[in-house]
Amino acid sequence: MTQLAWSLLLVLLSVNTLGWADSGETCVIITGLGGMPEYEENFEKWGNSVETICRDELKALVHRLDGRTQRRTDVLSVFETTAADQNQTVWLFLIGHGTFDGRDYKFNIKGPDLTGNDLVNFFDALGSARMRAVVATSSSGGLIEELSGPNRVVMTATRSERERRPPLFMSFFIEGAGAAEADVNKDGKVSLQEVFTFSEQKLATWYEDRERIQTEHPVLDDSSHQASLAYLSAPPEQAYRSLEARNLAPGRQELERSIEDLKLRKGDLPLAEYYEQLEKLLVELAALNERIRQLEGEE
Repeated sequence: MTQLAWSLLLVLLSVNTLGWADSGETCVIITGLGGMPEYEENFEKWGNSVETICRDELKALVHRLDGRTQRRTDVLSVFETTAADQNQTVWLFLIGHGTFDGRDYKFNIKGPDLTGNDLVNFFDALGSARMRAVVATSSSGGLIEELSGPNRVVMTATRSERERRPPLFMSFFIEGAGAAEADVNKDGKVSLQEVFTFSEQKLATWYEDRERIQTEHPVLDDSSHQASLAYLSAPPEQAYRSLEARNLAPGRQELERSIEDLKLRKGDLPLAEYYEQLEKLLVELAALNERIRQLEGEE
């Protein structure tokens, strides 16, 4: 087998590629290391949700990489393969833990980290391809200046490299991608601009309601003015038959987000308090889910 054939085979084996699509859209989704299982549970959950959006809404070719087992060389191989076709729209999602050492951004994965320079090289290699990047990590704001450019929309979970706390931003982003409330202009589609506005506002309210200092401030760089035309999804049709179940649904989402938030704060709490709060939330969520199933007539 030739060296080129081996390289192509390794790329295919190193990623979970979910079907080939002719939509002209490619999504690269990378979830990273978290340092503790609770963080990685969030990253995996959010990555799965983004994967569903890319597959079902964008009808995209999806490359999903798991930074717990896959390495920088695997990521760079996917970058190289993706950059070979510049007649497309590329979506990049980084979901995990980021750091900034004063010189370069790093996305934590197994082995050597993926670096800000790696991302710059990937963006440059894409040439004229349309690029939409969502960097949902701590310290991600340090990438804005480096990644900004023509045909690029860049969204980060933080406004600077100094915001180092694990962000909850991706939870709101995913909610906005499927929320009728986010469709401000009522055109039946949710754009990247609308998702950003929805997430930014909801995130600020979340911290205010809990009287907590806001440790993350998302940023949208849209120098090419494309975010309002970059559509992620259509708001779902009403999923509930029962009006009461419909009214309970936001409470379920609120409980799920509280659990996600608690997991990101585990290191700040005594273990006994953490597990006490977690148990309480899980019991409440289970009871609410059961009530919704009863109202919907589910077994």
